[in-house]
Order: sequence, then structure tokens, then C-alpha cells
Amino acid sequence: MIKYQLAKLTELDKLKAFLFQHGINPWNHLPLDGVDSEFALIAAGKASALVASVQEQMIGLAIFYHPRALPENYLEFSHAQSTVYIAEVVVHKDYNSRGIGSSLLSQVIQRAPDLGAKMLLLDRHTENVASAGMMRKAGFKELSTFVDLDRRVVGNRSTTVLGFDLS
Repeated sequence: MIKYQLAKLTELDKLKAFLFQHGINPWNHLPLDGVDSEFALIAAGKASALVASVQEQMIGLAIFYHPRALPENYLEFSHAQSTVYIAEVVVHKDYNSRGIGSSLLSQVIQRAPDLGAKMLLLDRHTENVASAGMMRKAGFKELSTFVDLDRRVVGNRSTTVLGFDLS
């Protein structure tokens, strides 16, 4: 049985190692300084990490920013609503294609109202088929696609932003 719970601050090093071990692929943009900033937000209580585990083994991780930490470049998509930004969803390589990513997203959706959120946002490389399926399964809708040369180095180098309306 898969257990979903918020990570403890004492687990941040373990979470970061998991992110780099299982999250690096051609579609993901994981610069060290950006990841360090995400973990600083978690340490400051402005973001959370949700862990999926089986018998104490971590098999999935979602990092989401609380509404007060919504990145500026996502404000236009929030329509001035209180919005959670899901920065990372990573599944252990041995557990891919089992619905764990979609379940992590669903768990974040369930927790978002407790943070005062009315909307959730996330993004993906436009051509990342696996992420597209996971996000669609969780109920996210495409909002915008744009060329993103700073973050994307493969394929069409575009980002798609998706949203989930809680209202």
C-alpha cells in the first residue's frame, strides 16, 4: 500500500538526492541553484514536499509552492487567484507507469484548499508525453504553450503551462 505524507525538514537532503537520482532526464530542467532555491522555500515554510512511500521506501516526490511563493512568471496564469505552483513530480524509476505521479498530483490538489488556493499551476516540456498523460489523468488543462529557450534544450524547446481550477 502506498502512503502519502508531507516530508519532514530533517529529510531534505534525502529528498534532494531522490530528485536528482530519479528526476534527471532530457525533458526536465533541474539546475542546482534552482533546486537549492526550491529546498530553501521548503525550509522556510513557503513550499512543501509530499512523499509517496511503500514500506518506508520513497517511491515518489512532489514539491509544491504555497500561494505566497508563486513564481512571478506564473502570475499571469493565476488570474489574480491564490495559486499553488507544483514545481516537481518525480517517481522512482522502478515504479514508473503505475499512476503514482497522478496520485501525487491528486494529493496536492486535495491539500491546496488548506493553503487558501483557488487554482494550481504546473508546467512541462511540450513534448514530454509521459508527463502530459500524468497531468491529464489528474485533471489539469492546458493553458499556454511558448518557446522557452532558457529552460528547454531538447525537441521543440517549448513549455506548456497547465492549470487546475478549484472553484
